[in-house]
Amino acid sequence: MSASVLALSGAGWKLVGGLLLTSAVIMVSVHQDLRLRVWISAFFGFFMAIAFGISALVTAIRVNLRGGAAICAVVLCGEILLILRWSLRRTSA
Repeated sequence: MSASVLALSGAGWKLVGGLLLTSAVIMVSVHQDLRLRVWISAFFGFFMAIAFGISALVTAIRVNLRGGAAICAVVLCGEILLILRWSLRRTSA
């Protein structure tokens, strides 16, 4: 392996990790907004969290991080399940 490939994959992991961290922070913010019943902010936060998750997945695929792509896919599915759970809880309450 060349040094440039190693440097690119290291930078890729940092970028993917940063995007996933941002997505997680937004999901925490959305959860707080839902508790405060601020629906418009929560709705906007849902889209932002999904956008950052998709961006992390695309970045992992482009940098050729197979493990990173798998992690991003699991995190993205988990976020979607949380969003569905929170929205169903909101409509049933």
